[in-house]
Amino acid sequence: MKSTVIFILLYSFPLLLLSQTPSNHKNILQKDFQLLRTTLEQKYPSLYRYADKKTLTSLFDSCYNSIQKTTTNIEFYRLIKLYLSTIKDGHLSSGLSPDLKEYIHNQAKFFPIRLYFTNNHAFILKSDNPTLPAGAEIIAIDKRPIGQIQKNLFGFIVSDGSIETKKYHILNNVFHFYYLLAYGEHSRFEITYQSKSGKQQSITLEAVFEKDIPQLPIQAEPQKLLSLSIDTNQIALITIKTFSRLELEEANENFEDFLRSSFEQINQRQIKKLIIDLRDNGGGRDLYGSLLYSYLTSKKIPYYKQLETSTDSLPFEKFARSFTSFNGLTHEMLEKVTTKRFRLKKEAHTNLSPVSPNPNKYTGQVVFLINGQSFSTTAEFCAIAKSHNRGKFIGEETGGGVDGNTSGVLTELLLPNTQIPVTFGLVQYDLATTPKLKGRGTLPDYTIHPTVQDILLGNDVQLSFAKALLLKK
Repeated sequence: MKSTVIFILLYSFPLLLLSQTPSNHKNILQKDFQLLRTTLEQKYPSLYRYADKKTLTSLFDSCYNSIQKTTTNIEFYRLIKLYLSTIKDGHLSSGLSPDLKEYIHNQAKFFPIRLYFTNNHAFILKSDNPTLPAGAEIIAIDKRPIGQIQKNLFGFIVSDGSIETKKYHILNNVFHFYYLLAYGEHSRFEITYQSKSGKQQSITLEAVFEKDIPQLPIQAEPQKLLSLSIDTNQIALITIKTFSRLELEEANENFEDFLRSSFEQINQRQIKKLIIDLRDNGGGRDLYGSLLYSYLTSKKIPYYKQLETSTDSLPFEKFARSFTSFNGLTHEMLEKVTTKRFRLKKEAHTNLSPVSPNPNKYTGQVVFLINGQSFSTTAEFCAIAKSHNRGKFIGEETGGGVDGNTSGVLTELLLPNTQIPVTFGLVQYDLATTPKLKGRGTLPDYTIHPTVQDILLGNDVQLSFAKALLLKK
């Protein structure tokens, strides 16, 4: 790990070491980094869930010792991103300080092309240079093979366990940021690409401000966050874009009412084939996942195995029933397991009790559409549905793990010297599943990755495959 950290610090950022750097600059950066470690060790319950203590200790020491009086704020931020990514928790995140926001959004210059990464390849989604057509494959940037670049950038992106699908989606949205983070700021880029004739060619492009990076292809926003449609083949499609109660309330939509009316209509019309689209659903309310499954099961099933924290000094007011899925968590609802481990009692969360079938349950065929942005509550639901063989899964591995996550109530640590915010969950969720592969998401029965042409043309190949599959049955 030590060589990795030293290597990435060879790249420079000319703008972010302030001219009035204090003489104790190294010391205050190291204090912030040490505070991050100490806080996670004391309050974060999943530090060694996927990464062993020896690996994290070695990485921390390497990062800590690499901090110098010349270390810029963004180089320090890069160390934080690397450290957090190695912990392998998709809910664990770091934001930009005010100084870094100013630099990124108004001062820094970036790679000038929108890219689409898939299966270790990268393609042009949009470029303002007519020489580089949409769909062309990028072979290398500044003589670095694109596969090497992707691997390096993945090292700075947080994700549950060993899941990479979520990292692909993040890279497709903000490649320019992670390229700058990993390799420093450049005034121009040498791009090697494959032309339509199959010949490799090179071109040099000037860096641009963030506002001048070509925008992603515009996709029509769904009219509803929750929707039901039934086609002429009597295939029902339920689309759930979020489990967030706040987002649904802002859109004037009610999750409980939607499920009730949807399954009433499906059963009244004797629909026997159902698609549930959970792509790009980043999660939300825990209870909405179990509620959805209650409409799909014919037997009582366990949902959560256990919920644990690393401290009994919790912000209990943030666990109120009014805005979380917890039942007004109190100190009395915690059971001490070890000196640094506390388990939530059954009454603390409804999902610690088995999920019972809804009276209006659906018993027909069902397939689920998933991708790398199916995360958190969504990934929990998928893991349970998959473990009980409730239906076939189509698309990509979910971005959330089948064994659980660390969330519940998120808390923020603001590093005092650099003003970098770090957010982490206080509760480790263990699902009532038996994962075959540790640190993986729900794997699709049919893996379907959209090609760059599918993206450019707006072809929904995953939905089309699902409908074709149901018509065969």
